[in-house]
Amino acid sequence: MAANEIDAGLEQAVTFLQGGVRRPGIEAGLRVIETWEQRLAASESSELVSIAENLADLRMLLLAGDFDPAAVGRLLVALGEQVQEAAESDVGAPIADRLSRLSVLLTEQGNALADQ
Repeated sequence: MAANEIDAGLEQAVTFLQGGVRRPGIEAGLRVIETWEQRLAASESSELVSIAENLADLRMLLLAGDFDPAAVGRLLVALGEQVQEAAESDVGAPIADRLSRLSVLLTEQGNALADQ
């Protein structure tokens, strides 16, 4: 995957999270999740495949319509932790700053939902 594709994809994910998970028009966010799920699942890194599996779980929870905010929140926090671990690893080193930003947003959104 080219660096500009990664940058654009990360920016889409950040933009989606900044808008909040619970909002009308979540379809665009689901497309972002599915795109990253597919990209990471195709990687050769077990660390990234694990993130893809949690993204699949997140997508399924969000597709449920009236989803359980606490369950989604816990999953977002877990994803935030995984993304931060990826940022600190060799695989994430080239884009560590963006991954760290994404990790913070995932954790913040997760905590906000889990507290509802």
